[in-house]
Amino acid sequence: MSQAVPLKRPSGGAPDDVALQRPRVLIVDDSPTMCLAMSRLLATDFEVVEANDGDAAWDIISTDASIQVVFTDLMMPAMNGFQLLRLIRESVHPRINQLPVIIITGHSDDERMQRRAMHLGATDFITKPFDAVQLRARARSYAHLDQTTRKLQRATKALELESTIDPLTGLANRQYLMKHGPELLSFAIRHATAISLLRINIDRFDVLQRKKGEAVAEKVLVNISRIISSCVRDEDMVARIGQADFAVLMLGTSSATARGAAEKIHQIMRKTGYRSGQTRFRMTVSEGLVTPALTESLQFEEVLKVAESRLQKGIREGGDQLIFAHDDVGQPLLLPPEEEALTLDEALVLVRAGETAKVNSQLRRLMVRIYPLLVFGNRQLDLGMDEGLSRMRSKLKSM
Repeated sequence: MSQAVPLKRPSGGAPDDVALQRPRVLIVDDSPTMCLAMSRLLATDFEVVEANDGDAAWDIISTDASIQVVFTDLMMPAMNGFQLLRLIRESVHPRINQLPVIIITGHSDDERMQRRAMHLGATDFITKPFDAVQLRARARSYAHLDQTTRKLQRATKALELESTIDPLTGLANRQYLMKHGPELLSFAIRHATAISLLRINIDRFDVLQRKKGEAVAEKVLVNISRIISSCVRDEDMVARIGQADFAVLMLGTSSATARGAAEKIHQIMRKTGYRSGQTRFRMTVSEGLVTPALTESLQFEEVLKVAESRLQKGIREGGDQLIFAHDDVGQPLLLPPEEEALTLDEALVLVRAGETAKVNSQLRRLMVRIYPLLVFGNRQLDLGMDEGLSRMRSKLKSM
């Protein structure tokens, strides 16, 4: 196997540790004579790696990212050329599935075999016997193609990272949220304006992908992104920040209004059905909502962390949950000391009997006692009493 040749530099300069890297090609053939012949023909211009069957070749391709062209025979023991070609084309890694694969054919290979190889994704064919010019020309041409493809892939990936738009849904992406979220929070703090952050996760999206495939999963994801966008204002920021994760940042939105939007998303999701072939199914989402108390030191990452923790709580509880702040509803109220306090049962008896004087004198205490039950019932039965309970708590505290 030939080695990289160090670059020359003018005498008198510092040592140069840069090497001129030649294109690296893989030859797969069970004939040692054929491998040796091809290696000798290519050694001047290429680094050559050899494998005597498809199994060995696949190990090399999987671990050696520098392979740029594959020459392979079709008929080999263990894994043959057809199987190797299929593995390459079905790989999830673009570096592998876009490798140029040139099939080495002989006079004994009929047209049917070539058609099968072409169907599996062969890039080109080269027929035995071949001369040095023909072999080098094919290797050089496809090595250059592979280099160009890799450059385009790197450029595309860099552009995607820099872009602020999620290409699948057309929503903002995580980079956009993390850049502009702190700016909007700073605005809210300066102007004493409420701001709410809603985190959303599609329940069991990985199961949908596994059972229905990528194409169906993507269609569902796009539809859910439209549902989310339709339930909030045009000025609200909706971002896809993970595979099945979304965030909605709502400036100037109170906790009650934000909960209304989140509940609307929940209701529409529960009513929306999907069909794949003869199968019908529904999808649900888990949501975590926070409307933070604004302080000068509040950081956007803190807000995001609270919303995330509430989202995870909903996921742990089985999904299809909306978890929001209970600071204004669920915290216990303190009872003042009072002698001969009525029990709830006694108060109910007196009310039914029309003897309300004593009940009136202890009404705040009684309402405070029953308050946790009302909060629990509201959550469990989804009664929609959040705003009323919030006002109730404020009133009772001020009494």
